[in-house]
Amino acid sequence: MRIQRLCVVSFWIILLLFGKATAETLFFDDFEGNTDIKWPDVPAIKIEEDPGNPNNTVLVFDTRNDQTDADVLFLEGFEDLTDYTLRAKFNIVGETAEFAAFGLIVRAQLATEYMLVEPARKRLCCGDPRENILNVFERGGGWPIVAKTDINIELDEWHELSVTVADKKLTVSLDGKQITEYGKVPYPKGGFGIREWKSETLIDDVEVFDKGGSSLAVESRDKLTITWGSLKAIQ
Repeated sequence: MRIQRLCVVSFWIILLLFGKATAETLFFDDFEGNTDIKWPDVPAIKIEEDPGNPNNTVLVFDTRNDQTDADVLFLEGFEDLTDYTLRAKFNIVGETAEFAAFGLIVRAQLATEYMLVEPARKRLCCGDPRENILNVFERGGGWPIVAKTDINIELDEWHELSVTVADKKLTVSLDGKQITEYGKVPYPKGGFGIREWKSETLIDDVEVFDKGGSSLAVESRDKLTITWGSLKAIQ
């Protein structure tokens, strides 16, 4: 995946994945220490105990006070993917004056070209105050919103977000219920990732599988040989 320099100075974090896909599941991580990963020394990312469940470990993505603007995680090695589903559990636990939002990225071409699905408890900016809404962005020439729907999420509340891309169609489900779709995705293929902007979110059970559905039962997930690789910051 080619990464281009942004007009403003920022750092983009790239996740490098090494390993072979297993059956229909292309990637899975529950952050329980079953993978061999070395995280970079950046303040935005930590693997910690879930504050609400001492038996669970989560990825903590906190960009509220980060001065490097390290706000995106991309998983390299999947640039040729066409139709797939990206699913993750998320819990927004920290906000700033303007933001309490978390996003999943699909069909990523570059660090500035992708589809972004962002549920937000608060997204007050850009002259258009919006609270408790899910936006679908066609990231490329700016930040155009191509689909949106009202939702209801609170701070410190777990939800599951699922984004499926098949041909030109993008479908979004929240907590197992389809809530919106978009039928003009311009990117025919591309990788996936996570975006966090001026908020703090706990992330768990990140999974990517093909459009046929996940082939993993819950009890077999820890047997996956796929691992996260090393992270690299790009200026």
